[in-house]
Amino acid sequence: MTFPPLAIVAIVDVGIQWLCFIVSAILKTEKFFDLVGGFSFITCISISFFLNDRYDYALCIVQYILIVIWAARLGLFLMYRIWRDGKDRRFDDIKVNPIKLFITWTMQAVWVFLTLFPTLFLFEWAKLDVIADHQKLMFKQKPENAGKFIDSGLWSISRHPNYLGEITLWWGLYISAVTVFSEWWWVLVAAIGPAWVTFLLGFFSLRMLEKSSDEKYGENEQYQEYKAKTKVLIPFII
Repeated sequence: MTFPPLAIVAIVDVGIQWLCFIVSAILKTEKFFDLVGGFSFITCISISFFLNDRYDYALCIVQYILIVIWAARLGLFLMYRIWRDGKDRRFDDIKVNPIKLFITWTMQAVWVFLTLFPTLFLFEWAKLDVIADHQKLMFKQKPENAGKFIDSGLWSISRHPNYLGEITLWWGLYISAVTVFSEWWWVLVAAIGPAWVTFLLGFFSLRMLEKSSDEKYGENEQYQEYKAKTKVLIPFII
């Protein structure tokens, strides 16, 4: 059984926190809590980055590097502060109560996963347009497919999976970026970018391609069946 990268990240994230909870409960210490948080960020984003083969995609590489730098700095700084002060006052009551301590470590797992989710989503979906384009290219290169339309691979669940991948990529970057905005109107202004891409690809270019395909394969019964059962953009929805 093969687990998707997102599921592996979630399992590893929770596993790290629960293992460290056991050590923390036995030693009754919180001194490595924040360091583990930073380590979890780096571990989880690295798993997603490499399992999704994102090391050949510039946008993903930039996000990956920035997250690793941020997590390493934050984790080391907070660990230094705790070791300098001797303790973290927030844990005075928590570290002597196993239930509260377990909840705290579990919440750190949730914090890591939800904070990383926009980038994890980006890593998952950034490859969609790449795979779709590659599948169509390989299909077209086979002589026996001359004059045929592609209905295999990602194209079996969406008539334009490459456009879907491009659109979700830019919305993923948008979600990741707007988390730093303090004014709501900047959130709306920033949405112009992905909204424009959605309009260009999801409405303008998509309609042109649909018209072209109808003119080319319109009398093909298999194409009519494919068009009837396969959504134009988002699988099983629209």
